[in-house]
Amino acid sequence: MEMLVKAIGILIIAAGLMVFLNPQAARKMMVFWRQGKNLYLGGLIRLLLGGILLYYMPQARLPQVIFALGVLALVGGLLIFVLGLEKLKGVLGWWDKKPDSLLRLLSLLVFAFGALIIYSV
Repeated sequence: MEMLVKAIGILIIAAGLMVFLNPQAARKMMVFWRQGKNLYLGGLIRLLLGGILLYYMPQARLPQVIFALGVLALVGGLLIFVLGLEKLKGVLGWWDKKPDSLLRLLSLLVFAFGALIIYSV
């Protein structure tokens, strides 16, 4: 299970690095998530991620951090279903209009979250 959680952290780091190096990649991802009901897939992925983190939490080096990140993932996943597609597609459209420099700055946060997950396990 530890390897799975570390792999999740590595994927998150890779996503952050990809957006930092190429903000247009983030814009392409936004187009994907806006199509049809793809956002619901994102909600399911977040729920699964939160469940994995909470399941692994007792074995983690920093269980409080893993717990907090797991709860955030679960809440984020639930919010996708509660807020609905139209509202979230509007939010994605809003982010799509932001400058590359802001996307790069936020990608550093994504990178830090992935590193925090790896460090915490």
